[in-house]
Amino acid sequence: MALGQDGLGRFSYATGENAAYIEDMYARYKKDPVSVDEGWRKFFEGVEFASGPGISAGAGAGSHDEAKVEAWINAFRRLGHLSADLNPLAEKPALRDDMKAEAHGLDHVSDSEVFHPANLPGSDAMTFGAVRDLMVATYCGRIGAEFREIDDIDMVRWFQDKMETCRNRPQFSPDVRKRILQKLIEAEGFERFLQARYLGQKRFSLEGCDAFVPLMDVIIRDSANAGVDEIAIGMAHRGRLNTLVNIMGKSKELMLKEFEGTEFRAHDIDGDVKYHMGFASEVQTIDGKKVRMYLSPNPSHLEIVNPVVEGFVRARQRMVAGNDASRILPVLVHGDAAFMGQGVVVETLNLSQLDAYKTGGTIHVITNNQVGFTTDPKDARSCTYASGIAKVVRAPVLHVNADDPEAVIWCGMLAVEFRQKFQQDIVIDLIGYRRHGHNETDEPAFTQPVLYRKIAAQPTVLTKYAAEVTGAGVVQQAEYDGMSESYKSAMQSAFETVRAGKLPKSAYPLPPESMARSVNHEMVDDNEFWKPVKTSVPATAIRDLGAKMTAVPAGFNPHPKIVRLLETRRKMLDGAGAVDWAMGELLAFATLATEGHHVRLSGQDCQRGTFSSRHGVIHDVETGKPLNLLANLSKDEAEVELINSPLSEAGVMGFEFGYSVADPDALVIWEAQFGDFCNGAQIIIDQFLSASEAKWKQTSGLVLMLPHGYEGQGPEHSSARPERFLQLCGHLNMQVVNLTTPAQHFHALRRQLARKFRKPLVMMTPKSLLRHPAVISTIEEFASGEFREVIDESGLKPADARKASRLVLCTGKVFYELAEARAKATGPAAGVPVIRIEQLAPFPDAAVRKVLANYKDVKQVVWVQEEPQNMGAWNFVRPLLQDLVSEIYGASAKLEYVGRKSSGTTAEGSSKAHVAEQARILEAALGAERK
Repeated sequence: MALGQDGLGRFSYATGENAAYIEDMYARYKKDPVSVDEGWRKFFEGVEFASGPGISAGAGAGSHDEAKVEAWINAFRRLGHLSADLNPLAEKPALRDDMKAEAHGLDHVSDSEVFHPANLPGSDAMTFGAVRDLMVATYCGRIGAEFREIDDIDMVRWFQDKMETCRNRPQFSPDVRKRILQKLIEAEGFERFLQARYLGQKRFSLEGCDAFVPLMDVIIRDSANAGVDEIAIGMAHRGRLNTLVNIMGKSKELMLKEFEGTEFRAHDIDGDVKYHMGFASEVQTIDGKKVRMYLSPNPSHLEIVNPVVEGFVRARQRMVAGNDASRILPVLVHGDAAFMGQGVVVETLNLSQLDAYKTGGTIHVITNNQVGFTTDPKDARSCTYASGIAKVVRAPVLHVNADDPEAVIWCGMLAVEFRQKFQQDIVIDLIGYRRHGHNETDEPAFTQPVLYRKIAAQPTVLTKYAAEVTGAGVVQQAEYDGMSESYKSAMQSAFETVRAGKLPKSAYPLPPESMARSVNHEMVDDNEFWKPVKTSVPATAIRDLGAKMTAVPAGFNPHPKIVRLLETRRKMLDGAGAVDWAMGELLAFATLATEGHHVRLSGQDCQRGTFSSRHGVIHDVETGKPLNLLANLSKDEAEVELINSPLSEAGVMGFEFGYSVADPDALVIWEAQFGDFCNGAQIIIDQFLSASEAKWKQTSGLVLMLPHGYEGQGPEHSSARPERFLQLCGHLNMQVVNLTTPAQHFHALRRQLARKFRKPLVMMTPKSLLRHPAVISTIEEFASGEFREVIDESGLKPADARKASRLVLCTGKVFYELAEARAKATGPAAGVPVIRIEQLAPFPDAAVRKVLANYKDVKQVVWVQEEPQNMGAWNFVRPLLQDLVSEIYGASAKLEYVGRKSSGTTAEGSSKAHVAEQARILEAALGAERK
C-alpha cells in the first residue's frame, strides 16, 4: 500500500496494485507540470529538489522508490499513532503490518540504501534504516500525534518540524526533571494523605493520571513566558482538589478544613460540595512570572462548564487585554467518556472559530481513565479515541502515555506554542487509568475485574519516574526521600493546624483585584432589592439617539422595506411619540452604550429578529455589506454587538452566562428563536442561571429573552415555559417578567445595570405584540417613567373601576385581549378592572397589596392566563395571591382560576381550536355570558 497526496497537502491511500499510478503521475508532471493536481506538482517539486538533477521520468526503480519512501513517511505522519505506546496498562504494541516497509512496496530496499526525502530534518540524504528509525521514534513512541487532517499546511509543517527534530523526545535539563519529580510528589502525596486521613470521603482522586499536575505546571510556565497574563480553567471533579492545592495555590489548611466539614449554616440552602467550587488566585511560575488563575465552579454535569469558561475568557480578553486573545488562555479539562458523550462539547468546539465567540484557541486536556464510571470504551464511543469529536474542527490531538511524564510535559509545551502561534484549539489526550472507583467509596472490580487486577499491580508514575531520575543521577535517593518527606510534613502540619482551629489568615487568599468581581460577593437583602433606581433618559437624548440610529451613511443601499421601516421609526419620535417594542428595545441598547456600557445580544437570528422586527443590523442590497445601526451613536459609546448565533442553545447560553459573570457592567442577553427552545439549555438554567449565586457566590446579570404567547402556532411555538423558571425562583435568586409595554421593556433592561447588584432576568417577550397598534409608549414614559412591577387598571374611569366586585389579574399578552373583549362587552363585564402583574418573581407583594387595596368592594378575584392550569404562573402566584385576597377582602372573597385546563402539552395543534379556546377564556375571565 502507498500513499498519494491530495490538493490540501493531506495524503490518501493508493493500493499496491495501483503503485504504478505514482510513476504515471510523475511522467505526466515531467511532460506538462500544469496537467497534474497542485498537490502532486508540489510533491514532485520537493522530490526533485531533494534528489538533485539526476531524477527524471525515465530514472526507473530509483525514482519510483523515492516516491514510495516519501509516501511511507507521510503514512507514519498520518497513521503512526495507531502503533504508538499509549496505554500504561498494556505492553508496547508492535508496528502494525500496514505500516511496515513491505506493505508499501519497499521490502526489497536495504537499510543502507540512501534516499533524499523532501522535508525531513537533518541532512538531505538519509539511509532507509535512518528514515524508518526516525519515523518510528517520532510517531510510534509514547506520543501519538493526529495532525495531518488540519487544513493549514503551515500548521502541518510546524508539527512535523517540532516533533521530528527531537524525535518527540527532547532532552530536558536536570532542573526540569527535578521539577517534574517535585510535582509528581505533590500529586501523589496529596491523594495518599487524604486517603489515610479521610477514608471514605469522596475526593475523585487524580491517581492514575498524576502527570496532569506537572502538565498543568508546564502549561502555566510556558504560557506566562509566551505573554499570557491569565488562565481560566474549566474541569470536572476528577483531580480538581489536587489542582486547587498543587497548581492554583489554595492553602492546604483551607482544603483540609473543608474535609473536616466544620463550617455550615443551619437552615440555609446554599453552598456546594468541595469538588464543585471555584477559585481564583495569582501564581508565580518557576521562571518568576506571575499569572492570574481562575477555576470556574462546575456542577456534576461535567462538560457543561465548557462554554461558560469560553464566554468568561472572551469577556476578559475584551476587558483587560484589549481583545488580544494571546494574553488570556482558556484550558478545558475533560473526562474521556464525557468528551465523546456530552453534546455541549461539540457545541463549544463549533464556537471556537466563529468571530463572535472565538477565544484565540483553547488547550483541551482529556484525563483519560479508560473507563466512564462503570462503562467500557467499547460501549461509550464509536471511534478509536476519546478525542474523536475534536475532528469536527480538525483540532490536532496529541495522545500521550500518562506514565511518561517527560512525554506529557513535551505535549504541554507543544500545545502552548501551537495555541499562541496559530490561535487554534489543540487537544492533549492524557491516557492513564483510575486507581480507585468512580469515587473512593466505589468498588470498581464489580464491573472491571480484569482491568482492576492490572491497576492493583501497576506501580505509580512517581515510583517509576523516581527510579528513572535517581538511576540517572539527576537526584540522589536521599534527596528524593527528603522531598517526599517534606511534602508529607507540610500536609501533616496543615492537618494539625486545622484540628487545633488555628487557621492563619494566609489560608484565605483574596483573588487579584482584576479578577471577576463575582468571586467576592455579599448576598442582597430585601431592602436593597426593592429599592427603586433611576432608569429614565431625557427626551432630548431619546430623540437624538433615535435620529442617529435611523440614519444610514451615504452610498449605503438598504432594502426598500428597510427604508420605509427607518422612516416609520423616525416618525415614532414625533410629537408625544408612539414608540413600538423594537424601537424601545434599541433605545435601551443605545442609551446604555452611550453611557459606557457594553451591550451584547446573541441568539438565533438576533440581528433581524425571529419575527422580522428588530433590524438592528441591516444589509446593503448591492454588496451585502452589513451595517450595525447602533455602531456610531457617539465617539465614546461602548460596543453594541448584535450576534446571529449558531443553531445551539446550551453552548451559546452557557457562553453568554460566562460572559456576564466576567463583565457585570455589560448588558448581556441571550435570545431564543422561540421561547420554548430554551429547554435545549435546561442544564445551564438549572445549574448556573438559577443556582450559581447560592451554590458558589457567583453572580450574573444575564438576560434571557424568550418569545412567549398563545397565537395558534401549536405546542412548540406558544409557551416559553414560565412555570419552570418560576419553580426555580427563591431567595431573590432571579427575576421573571412578562411585560406589556415598550417603556416597561426599556426600563427593565436599563434596571439590570442601574442596580448595585446583579440578578439574572428572564423575560417572556412578545410576538404578536411587536406589531400591535396598542402596544406603544410615549416619549414621556421613557423620559420620566420607571419600571413598574404592577400596572393598575388604566382603561376605565377610576371612580367606576373602584366600585367593581370582580377583579381580574393577569400577566403579559392576554391583557390586550382582555381589554379588547371588555371594550366589546356589555353589562358588568364591561366594567371589570384588569390589573397587570409585570414582574412575577420575585413576587411584588407590596405593590400588589397597594393596588388591591384601592378596590374596596371586591368579592371575586380572578387569575387569568393562556397557559394550561398546570403551567404558566398560576401555581406560583396562587398561594401568594390567596394570602393577599384573604387579608384585604376577608375570608369570603374568592380567588378563582381561568385558563386552559391541565394538559400534558402546552397548546392546541389546531388554530381553530385555539381561537375557540381563547374566546372561552376571555368570556369566563370577564364573567360574560357565552353567546
